[in-house]
Amino acid sequence: MDPEELLAKVATLLWGLADGAVASLANALDLPVLTGEADPALSGKLLEPLVNLPDQHSLLKLVHDLVGNVSDAGSPLRAHGWKRSDGTRGLAFVLTKNGSRGVLAVSPGPVIDLVVTPNAVLDHSVIGAEWDLTVSVRTDNAWTATFTPGGAAAAPAGTVTVTVGKKSLTVGAGGLGISTQRLAATLVASPATPAHVEINVEKFTARLLPAILAGLLGGSGAETSPTDLTLTMSRTEGLRFAEGSVRVERRINLQLPGISVRNFAVALAIDEGGRLVLRPSVSVLAKPPALPMSASLDEVGIGIPILLPNRIGIGTDLVAELPSGMGIELLLGPVSGGGFFKRRGANAYAGGLDVTLGVLHVTAFGLLQLPGNNNNPPLSLLVLLAAEFPYPGIQLGFGFAIDAVGGLVGINRRADTDHLRGLVSEGNADRILFPGNAIARADEIVGALESCFPVTPGRFVVGPMVRINWGGRMVSVAVAVILELPAPVRALMLGRALIALPDPAVPLIRLQASVYGQFDPGVPMVDFLVSLAGSWIVGIPVTGDIYLLFRGGDDAVFVLSAGGFHPKYTRPPGVPQLARLSMDLGGGVLGLRAESYLALTSNSLQFGAQLHLDATVAECGLEGWLGLDALFVWEPTLAFQAHVYAGVAVLAFGERLAGIGLDFTLEGPAPWHAYGKGSIEVLFWEVSLDFDVRWGDPAPLAKSTDDIFDLVAKAVGQRDAWAVERRAAKRAGIKFTETAKQDLAKGLVAQPDSSLQVSQSVVPLGIAINRFHRLGVPEQTWQITSAHLDPGIEMPRTEPVPEQFVPGEYFAMSDDEQLGRGAFEQHTGGFALSNTAAVKPGPAHVMDDRYETGYKVELGWFPAPPAPRIILRLRGSFLTETFARTITAAERVDRWRLAQRPFENLVPKVVMNR
Repeated sequence: MDPEELLAKVATLLWGLADGAVASLANALDLPVLTGEADPALSGKLLEPLVNLPDQHSLLKLVHDLVGNVSDAGSPLRAHGWKRSDGTRGLAFVLTKNGSRGVLAVSPGPVIDLVVTPNAVLDHSVIGAEWDLTVSVRTDNAWTATFTPGGAAAAPAGTVTVTVGKKSLTVGAGGLGISTQRLAATLVASPATPAHVEINVEKFTARLLPAILAGLLGGSGAETSPTDLTLTMSRTEGLRFAEGSVRVERRINLQLPGISVRNFAVALAIDEGGRLVLRPSVSVLAKPPALPMSASLDEVGIGIPILLPNRIGIGTDLVAELPSGMGIELLLGPVSGGGFFKRRGANAYAGGLDVTLGVLHVTAFGLLQLPGNNNNPPLSLLVLLAAEFPYPGIQLGFGFAIDAVGGLVGINRRADTDHLRGLVSEGNADRILFPGNAIARADEIVGALESCFPVTPGRFVVGPMVRINWGGRMVSVAVAVILELPAPVRALMLGRALIALPDPAVPLIRLQASVYGQFDPGVPMVDFLVSLAGSWIVGIPVTGDIYLLFRGGDDAVFVLSAGGFHPKYTRPPGVPQLARLSMDLGGGVLGLRAESYLALTSNSLQFGAQLHLDATVAECGLEGWLGLDALFVWEPTLAFQAHVYAGVAVLAFGERLAGIGLDFTLEGPAPWHAYGKGSIEVLFWEVSLDFDVRWGDPAPLAKSTDDIFDLVAKAVGQRDAWAVERRAAKRAGIKFTETAKQDLAKGLVAQPDSSLQVSQSVVPLGIAINRFHRLGVPEQTWQITSAHLDPGIEMPRTEPVPEQFVPGEYFAMSDDEQLGRGAFEQHTGGFALSNTAAVKPGPAHVMDDRYETGYKVELGWFPAPPAPRIILRLRGSFLTETFARTITAAERVDRWRLAQRPFENLVPKVVMNR
């Protein structure tokens, strides 16, 4: 919670406290107007003094403790009644000194009115046994202001300082608790300083560990050393500690022999009941005496409620706060290791275990999300488990061995493909695949699991893992196959391969590749990413990404890339940014970096390379570069572009003294186009030459092209262009004869609830085209206007039937559009045809549907001797059986119950007509 939000909630509680105090005085405030009042700001508003100020409300009791009896006629501070212009009556405190007066009035609403007479000099202090109060007010002119909840801030017309202090405070005795030597709150406002409150807590100490835990650690108490705290409250900064947030950390000590403190913190928060809570906590590292273990506790402490708005004070019902995290390390010889437990957000927990059991090393991580309000978020669980076998592992033969197995299970979790792919691109697949040094890396492993497998109701994740090595771990491959269930089912693969030659301990060649794969049969889609990270060849770093994507469906695309794409290529949706294949060849003061890429898509071939030289010391030396980017596009026509750039420069203290550069681009082939720039630079003198040359004839427009009409007519006349689509659910109660099945398969007949479809892929329908067969044609639009099954019987069109078309075949596009537009686009290829007027149903016939309506009485169901078998047979016509209605599941259950019912006179057969 941020300071502004915390202040808003606390302000609501304080306003409610003031409103409740005034409401408790409803009868006591029925007073007459004070006569003889000359000040116009008080005339008619200030009422007679109160004879007695009741203290049944906590705020009024606090006022009584601070200033004593405010109904005493001799006191400079008196309690009066107050009447606002709308007739609302409230309580006013009037301070009179040195001929000046200051009035602070509180009315139901709540509304606070402040009135100070001109040239006021008001000083007042009260020193009590427990509380003390100091008030100082200075103003030259009259000061009148009104304050309401959520109202605009009023600029101070004078200076006011109010300090309220309590000499000591102790909450809790003998167990958990806190204590302070002094608690003071100071309100300051002036024309130059916005109103703010500063709260000082002096010599704050806390007892945060339960007695039983303190005794286990070798002591009888766990009180922190004294520390000072300062809080500020203002409209501009909210409610926060002086350090800038709602949580502050301090260095303190605990008087326990078996414990060392990592940090001590105090925080402000709002609990689930809407109360303001002070939460001191401590994080410790403990080693109990005579026990072979050590433990760490994170943020173990207590919650201390501040009692607002019903009363003002500090509650005694202290709440022991569970640790936000806990770790344990065992030191038992052959059995060693440790584990941890952490709270992560609201009702979310994470835990881990890394233990060596002599012949087996076990690593486990778990994430638990408890259900929230209205089961949002739902209960979810994610478990990662890995078991590693000692060298040489489980031998498989031919030098192969299994050295680790594991798995992943998630309930109400899904796999986030973007985060999994990002994990591979960053070379961090080992955060999920058999993580090493697990406890030390617990935060990054848990963070990866949370982001890669987020909470999702109704989804389940399961993923077995295995790691296989060869040649004494010279080659190691770890693979996890992750399934996300139920439908739509997705299959993901996460892998990590490591080649270390000649010896894994001191390799000269180390190639490490992380692999991500995805297979989605619903699209369909195959997606693979291989990323080199942490690899080198004889000390030369090697990096880069290799990627493959094949996607069908409406957004079909094919991409194969090693090292990325041409700078002008627009990546299709879902294709990640890829790192160039690169090697750092230099050393010492000589930096030499080589990069390259090769990509093949459905309509282009792309390749390029760059070599960069950096031979500088203290920004002085030589810098050079040489690069090539080439692009071939064959849809809709063959196009070629090659971009070559090179240069060398001499640098002195980061400034270029001399240099030569060339940037050249060649495009073609119809027409050819060469353009670019060459430059020479020496000190402040520079000469450049721009060139732009074209030659060759452009591609001719088609004088004639194939007869589109004849091609469409031929395509529509093919048997494959026509299809019968049955959109309705399968009808129950119909059993086809073998002859009917054969006729349906051949397309000679169709079920009456089916639709007839016609479609072709020669030309898209209903959209203007200006190319055909890679040649330009006059802009034209094709459409199916009507369809007739028999002469005179028209079949109306209903829904369009989509087909996939190559856009470059039908639409003129620029070079950039050819690169950025998809390889295939979905357009209308045909229509479904209504069969309302054209269907000719066959003759009616009797049908036997015993497959659906045959029932058998369960033996032993009757108390009497077993009943004979009862068969219910139905007889109906083809037309009524198809178009009337199906037999519902409830009706079948009723028939089954009817068959199970004992009859006096059993009827073996029932004949019904539909």
